[in-house]
Amino acid sequence: MMVVTGGIMLSLALASSCSSGPDPEPSGIPGFEPTIATHQLTAKDRFFSIDSNDVVVISRDPTLLGGIFLLLDDAQLPYRRYLQTLPPRTTVAVGLEPGDSVALDSLMRAAKAPVTIFEQIEVPRDNRGNTLPIARYLVSAVRNRVARAWLANADTTAARTLPDWVVAGVTQLITGFPSGGARNAQLATQLGDIIPLDSLIRMRIPEAAVPIGMGAESAPGSGQRTDSRGRPVSTTPRRLPADMLASLQAASLVEFMWAREGRGIIKQLVERTRRGEPLSAVIAQTVSLPHDVAALEAAWKASLKPPPKK
Repeated sequence: MMVVTGGIMLSLALASSCSSGPDPEPSGIPGFEPTIATHQLTAKDRFFSIDSNDVVVISRDPTLLGGIFLLLDDAQLPYRRYLQTLPPRTTVAVGLEPGDSVALDSLMRAAKAPVTIFEQIEVPRDNRGNTLPIARYLVSAVRNRVARAWLANADTTAARTLPDWVVAGVTQLITGFPSGGARNAQLATQLGDIIPLDSLIRMRIPEAAVPIGMGAESAPGSGQRTDSRGRPVSTTPRRLPADMLASLQAASLVEFMWAREGRGIIKQLVERTRRGEPLSAVIAQTVSLPHDVAALEAAWKASLKPPPKK
């Protein structure tokens, strides 16, 4: 992954600059290096794309391509780890102007990807045209949408949709944000508000309740701040509303199941709950997890509490 990433950034830099010089030495492996292309649709509509065979990102602003592409490229590895297969080829088109959805339609169809995402965003910039930090969060929101779309397409023959708690939990595992430590630390401050598992699995958890930040410090309620020199400043985590707490709780529970049971449990959870099977049926056939929901909940909640001081 790291070798590919380096090639991505080099290719993107070469495509975005006006400097001359020979093209970088190719690997000789089709699809290994991403392809950078310019698409002049009309006199005013010029778009740029980056395509690695697995992920395609298209926008009229070439500076957005690298950040979105790298986040999606990195998310493929945990998806494969948890779902035991690669995600489908995916096209993400980022619209910046009102008519971009129409202009990008032909490019999205030409990419021939089973998963297509169109995201209309407004990138904040300073007086010199530089992107402001909040743009990182907009890019992260795109990554979350793609992770959810991957889950929705994990089994195209299924008649049911995934329960919200599974979508919220597995999405966070795929994106890697927030970290398990930050998530559990927040939950540990609200142990009295923990939602009973039999209620959680029936809850409506909106997409907006799933964290979209760039790192652990952006977890809802993490309270992470920095001083004028960029040093972390500790503050008390804020109390989260029920839907955000449920989102973190779902991810914590799914991660707990993975840590105890290991290979295959997330794939089974996704496939079997999509077929309408209850959580109790999933854990009944596990090796290292409790075989009933109440015992699973008790074991998971115990893992949130710090060990007693000696």
